[in-house]
Amino acid sequence: MKKRYYDNMRKSQPQLDDLFYGKKRGFSIGLAHHNFGAFYSTYTCILSFVLEALYIKFNGEINTFVIIVIFAIPTGICYIPAYKAVFSNDKYLKYFKLFEKEDEHWHKKWKRITTAFILGAIASFLLGLGLFFAILGVKIKFPWM
Repeated sequence: MKKRYYDNMRKSQPQLDDLFYGKKRGFSIGLAHHNFGAFYSTYTCILSFVLEALYIKFNGEINTFVIIVIFAIPTGICYIPAYKAVFSNDKYLKYFKLFEKEDEHWHKKWKRITTAFILGAIASFLLGLGLFFAILGVKIKFPWM
C-alpha cells in the first residue's frame, strides 16, 4: 500500500504543481492578480477620499452612487493602464522568463521593492482616510490615547 501511495503521489505531483504554480492558470497567478489589483487600487485612495470629503463638505450629504463614482473613476484611470501593462496578452509570462535568468541579489532587491510598494499602498490608504477626516473636521478619539 505504501508503494502504491508513493507511486500515485509521484504521478499526481505534476498536476498539483500546475494547479498551484501554473504560469497560465495556477492558484498563485490568480492570487498575484488579485493582490496586484488590491494594492495598486489603494494608491488612488488619497485622491478618492479627498474628493469625497470635499463633496461632503460643500454639499452636506452624499448618496451611494456618488461614492461609487468618486472611488471608481480614479481607480479605473490608474489601475487599467497598469493591468494592461502586466496581465494583458499574458505579458507576465515574458517577465517570468526574465526573472528566472536573474541572480539572487536581483531577486532580493525586487523583494524589497515589492515590500515598499505594499507598505506604500497601505500608507496611502491610511493617509487618504486621515485627510478625509481632517477635511471634514472630525476628531477621532482612539482608545489608547
